[in-house]
Amino acid sequence: MDTSTITVPRSNVTADEVTAVLRGRLGSRYTITPGKRATGFGKEVSGDANSLLVAGSWLERVTVEIAGLEHGTEIEVSPGATYFGLIRLVHRIGLVRKIHNALAQAPELAGAPE
Repeated sequence: MDTSTITVPRSNVTADEVTAVLRGRLGSRYTITPGKRATGFGKEVSGDANSLLVAGSWLERVTVEIAGLEHGTEIEVSPGATYFGLIRLVHRIGLVRKIHNALAQAPELAGAPE
C-alpha cells in the first residue's frame, strides 16, 4: 500500500489545523481543498469534513484523511493517482513524502490547541 500514516498525540486535530500546517509548510505552489478526495488520475470527488485534497500539477494529487483516536489523531496521506506503478513511485518520493514530513514535524499538531 502506498499510504503513509502519521499519529499525533493530540486528540481532535481538525482539518482546518492540518490545512493551516500544510499551507505554511508547502507554500503557494499547492492548492489545498477541504472536503475533497482524489480518486484517480486527475479526478476528484466530494469527501467529508475530515478529508482534504492537496494538488500541485495535474500529476501531483494527494488525499489527506483525519481520524480521531482515543488518545491522539491519525492522519492518513495517500496518493491521488495510481496509474501503473509510475505514479505511485512519483508520489512516494514526492508529494506524499513532503506532506508526511510536514505533518510529522508540526509541533502545533502535537501539543494542546491554542
